[in-house]
Amino acid sequence: MAQWDNEAGVWVATSDDIPGLVTEAASLDELLERVLAVAPELLEDNAHLIEDGSHPGDLIDVCIQSQFRLDAARAH
Repeated sequence: MAQWDNEAGVWVATSDDIPGLVTEAASLDELLERVLAVAPELLEDNAHLIEDGSHPGDLIDVCIQSQFRLDAARAH
């Protein structure tokens, strides 16, 4: 999940599926690069915490979704 942190002025990514994933960046593009850089290492390091029955070397699916809200008053 990626959320904008107004106080820090950065995007923050976390994941329930990848134990230990917490990273931040100034832009969504940079955040994606950071997630893709750290996720494989976190998956390897924390494989014992993942209970889906996968085995080392198995391929996993990574899905990146985008969701946003529009203020109806500003949409006109």
